[in-house]
Amino acid sequence: MIKWRSIIIGIVSVIALYVVSNIISGLNISLVDFLLVGIAVGFMVGGTYKEALLNGTIFGVIAGIIVTIILLITYVLAGYGAVIGLLLSSLITYLVLSIVVAIVGGVLGSFIKAESKANNSPKITKAE
Repeated sequence: MIKWRSIIIGIVSVIALYVVSNIISGLNISLVDFLLVGIAVGFMVGGTYKEALLNGTIFGVIAGIIVTIILLITYVLAGYGAVIGLLLSSLITYLVLSIVVAIVGGVLGSFIKAESKANNSPKITKAE
């Protein structure tokens, strides 16, 4: 089952984290952003790991394309427009890597949710 609310929250979060981290540090640390937000998406989805995998994949594809477009625009504005063809293969590799990291994050979030449910269940003790 696809939970669009979790996916949209994840997309907005990863774009905000990407823009802020890129402005503050000047470094591209979006793979960490994808992992953390992927975990959050998987946690919000709950359910089985298959549902988290599906939602993590959809989140990763959509957010990865948007972040790659932002990165492409940044390259063009920085003056790398002449060599954008050479950078295209690295951008595609980066997109695939972002999607894989988001999928792993989604599955991890699902496992964390399942583990937190198991540990928070009330303990029933036998009365003596």
